[in-house]
This record gives sequence, C-alpha cells and structure tokens, in this order.
Amino acid sequence: MPIRLSLHSEKYASTGNIGDNFRRLLGTPSLDPLQTVIREAVQNIADAALPPSGPEVLIRLRRLTRGQRRILHSHVLSTNPPEPGSREVFDAMRSRNALTVMEICDFGTKGLGGPTRSDRIPVADDTTDFIDFLRNIGTARDTDQGGGTYGFGKVALYRASRSSTIVVDTLPQGAGPRARRLIGCHVGRSFERPDRGYRARFTGRHWWGVPDPKDGIVDPATGRAARELALALGFPARSGGRSGTSIMILDFDSGEEDLQSVGRRVVEGLLWNFWPRMMHDAPAAKRFACRVEVDGSPLEVPLPENFPPLDLYSKAMRAARAGTGNDVRPLFSERPVRRLGTLAVEPGQRAPRRPLVSENSLFPAASHQIALMRPVELVVKYLEGTALPDERLEWAGVFVASSDEEVESAFSDSEPPAHDDWIPDGFPPRSRAKHYVRSALRQLGETARDMGAAPTDPTPSAANGPPLARASGRLGDVLERVGGDGAGIRRQTGRGGSGHGARPDRASASRPLFERLEIGDDGPIAVFATEVRQDAARSGMSLTARAAVVLEGMVAGRLDEDLPRPTVVAIVSTDGKLSSTGDRLELAGGEGEFEIRVPVPDDCAVTVMADVLSQA
Repeated sequence: MPIRLSLHSEKYASTGNIGDNFRRLLGTPSLDPLQTVIREAVQNIADAALPPSGPEVLIRLRRLTRGQRRILHSHVLSTNPPEPGSREVFDAMRSRNALTVMEICDFGTKGLGGPTRSDRIPVADDTTDFIDFLRNIGTARDTDQGGGTYGFGKVALYRASRSSTIVVDTLPQGAGPRARRLIGCHVGRSFERPDRGYRARFTGRHWWGVPDPKDGIVDPATGRAARELALALGFPARSGGRSGTSIMILDFDSGEEDLQSVGRRVVEGLLWNFWPRMMHDAPAAKRFACRVEVDGSPLEVPLPENFPPLDLYSKAMRAARAGTGNDVRPLFSERPVRRLGTLAVEPGQRAPRRPLVSENSLFPAASHQIALMRPVELVVKYLEGTALPDERLEWAGVFVASSDEEVESAFSDSEPPAHDDWIPDGFPPRSRAKHYVRSALRQLGETARDMGAAPTDPTPSAANGPPLARASGRLGDVLERVGGDGAGIRRQTGRGGSGHGARPDRASASRPLFERLEIGDDGPIAVFATEVRQDAARSGMSLTARAAVVLEGMVAGRLDEDLPRPTVVAIVSTDGKLSSTGDRLELAGGEGEFEIRVPVPDDCAVTVMADVLSQA
C-alpha cells in the first residue's frame, strides 16, 4: 500500500511572502486558459531538453478511475487545507463522480533535480530545478536563449484546475530510480489562525509530502514510495531511467466541453504555437515529438508540413533557417547598425483546411500573418498583415530574431510574463534594447501591411519579348512567389522516389510547382509538378487538379471574371505509367511525381492546386 502524504501550509516568513497574489503574476495573457497552459508548459519543456535530441511531449486528458480517486483523496491529498475557500473547492472535488485531469508529461528532459528546500542548497550544487518550480516564484531560467521565465508560467497550471491543485511526478536526469519524486501543491487564499496570542498568517500555498522531523515542512515522497504513488495514480511509467516530469492538473476545467473536443484543441494549440519544432526536418536538438491522448486513445497530431496553412509557414521557416528562398531578407537597425534577424515570406495557393475543431479555431481561413520568434524557435505571436486580394491565395511569414546575445536579450526581455508579445515600451527611452525591438516591429509591420498591395506595371523584359517569353515572364513573376513545394513534401533531386522515411498520416499531394512552358497546338502550355505520397494503407485513389488565372503584373492579383477559366488538360506520371486527359487521374494506390498540364490564356498566368481523394 502506498504511503500517506502529510499536509504543510506555508506560513509568512519574518520578512514576508508574496502571498495569494501569486495567481496574478501571469498578468492577462492574450490567449484563453487552455492555450496559455499549453504554451507555458511546453516552453518549460523546451528549456529542460537534454541534447542531442529534442524532448518527447505527452499530453493526456482522462478521467481517474475509482481506485485512482481513492488513492488521490486518501493517500496524496489526505488532509484538506484549513482555509475555508480551499476546503470548499476540495469538498466539491471529492464529491464529483468523475474527476477529470490533464497531464503534461515530458521525457528526455532534465527532470526536477537539485535540493528540495530553498534554504538548504549545498555549496557545490548548481541544480535548483525542483525548488525553482515547486518552491520559488518567478526565478529566471538559466537556459541559454531559453523559452521563458521559470516560475511565472506555472501559474497557468493552477488556473486550469478548478481546485488550483497539481501533483508533480519527476525523475531527475542520471540520478537513478531512488531519485523519483512526487509532491502535491495547492494555491489558495492567504488566511490567519490564532497562535499563542499572535495571529499566525499563512500565504495560501500548501504542499503534500513527507514531513521533515525537525521543522515539519514537507519534502516530496522519493524512490519506491514515489513510484508506488505515481503508479497508483496512473502516471506514465518511467522505466529504463526515462528522466523528465509529469504534471497532473487536478479537477481540470474543461469549460463544459467534451474531452475529445478539448483534446483536439490541445492538438491545435501544439501546432499553432510549436510547429517550427514539430517539422519533420527541424534540427534534431530542437524537434518535439508530440502525442495527445484522451482517455487512453491517441489523437492524430499532423505534421505541420501536411496541415495548411502551416505548410506555407514551414516553407518560410526552411528558407529562414537556410537564409535563401523566394523572399528572404535580413532586417537591420540603424545607429547602431545591427542585424536584428531574418524575415522569410511565402505566398501560395490557399489549400483546403483540415479543421480540428468545429468553432473558434486558432487557424485563419486565409493566412496573412508573420510568425514572430526568437532563436529558440517558439512562436511568440502572429503579426497581422493585409490579406491578398484574391481569396484563393494567401501568404505566410516567419521572423527569427538574431542569436546575437545583445539582440536576443532585447527581444527576450521585451516579453511579458506570458511570453506572448514583444513590448519595447518597458525599456528606458534611449536604450539599445528598445531601439532594436521597435525597429524590428516597425519593419515587420510595414512588410505585413504591404503584402496585399500588388504592382500594376508588367515586367518590362517580359513585355518586350516574343509570345512564349512574355508568358514565361508572367509565370515567373507570379509563380516564383505563389508556387512552391507546399503540403510539406520536399521534392527530391531524383524523380519518382519518395525518400521521406515514415509514411504520412494521409495520402496527399505536394503543392504544385511550376516547371516549364511548352508550345501546344493552341498556344503555350504550363507544366506543373506535384508529388503524391501514400499513407500506410495506400488509401489515395485519385489525384485531382484545378487551375486558376492570375492577371499579368500582379504578384498575387485579383481574378478577372471576364477571362476564360483555365482547365487542366492532362495529368501524367513522370515515369509514363499513369496518365489521363482532364483534371482527374486514377491512382489506385500509386505514388510518385506527376506533371499537370494547363493551357495559358492570353496576358495571364495560371496557378494550380492538387489534392488526393481517398476511398470513402
């Protein structure tokens, strides 16, 4: 039988404490509570990762079994806090027939090691993760170019609990199974109790653990006792020394939404906030391996490259990382001249969406934002811009701040506690930090506003050449900006092979890329290339394509309704084995690279969209 933990309620120290204002430290985040929890928790996971690999992230929503509830109430939270408001929420939690929890778990991370008491830190011990997370408030992270401030983000965890209570199970790196730790923590209101003629004041923080015989302050259960409690509560196993931390948010506030819907919002939040580190070709040390479960059943977490509009953002991210692409530019400040970061912008066709939620999605119907991030590659916010005039087109931008220490620190220090904005006004008036952040935001704002504006003059070199050259010039001007290898599938140098490792979750076609012009009987033919990849079941039955016309001289222009609609006249596999006339090719499970042929109307350029239809 697991051990029974004891309650310790924190008293005010002689010099005072922060008290129940702890819950206000997060400020007023721009996101809803669920998205704030996901952002803050996963940012801390990013900072705790152990090179050379990125962390594994598991988020679970589940209802505790009757046995797990019994262990929770009788052995972990064995005593209710004495403050009336806390007792009330605990009584309500105990009375529920179904108790929902959210668990945020990480593996391949440092875990919460070091001393367990803030007043007992050995001289030679420079690891303070446990006390920074469970004891201290607002301690700065010492991670180079880290994602956040260690301490403020944890407030979001308590806010997501109707009882403001969490249980933490952690295995520090390299310490062995005896170092396993488990502790409960509740944040309530401050209160007073009479004590020998004085008013004993309490901060409102409470812990459940193993009491120290000298002062009664509880430390976490450790070793076998911690492991037995974790097993009894249903925490993920950590066999084989899988270091890391699992945080259970008790009495999770789902907002009256069913858990499947909440789970899909979790997936959406992971994608919207962390897609740069979920890309299949993200640097190994940064890449997240994310899983989401609802009552033990996994939910699909798509690759960003396969999930519009993140396919465009992913392409822009690759360009920013490589420093080359359709539209990649460095941003600089003046006086002093300092590189502030790299901006990459990718226009493209608006691909069909795959909605994860029925309403209030984080993803826009048409993308026209720049994702702002520091070198840690966690999205801080999306800077709104002007939409393209043609609703069938969209654009996505990425700005990654410079890794120069002075510049990176300026952006980092401009973030509020919730890490969801860059606010330069908090710096001294003439500081370099303020100058760097304001200069970057000004230039980014100008670019975002100008993206929807289209030039009206045709390219001179294209207008003065022969007919095929003029058509090619128009296509080059438009398609170099609008085309691409979207849908996340990076085209290979060889033809016909996929070379991508694991199969995608669904059969898909990459965004068609303009290849060349050919002379047809009735005029120029634009040839586009797309790559089809099948899922494990090879469920893709047919490849469909449709074309749209773009006016001459428009980078992403409006459509002229008086012009004839371009039509797809043929789809052919590059190996010659499959072909069709028209806009549909039967695949029967086949894959590889295919060419799509479209006649080009006079004085126009065309774009193409492709999709793979699966068997119903």
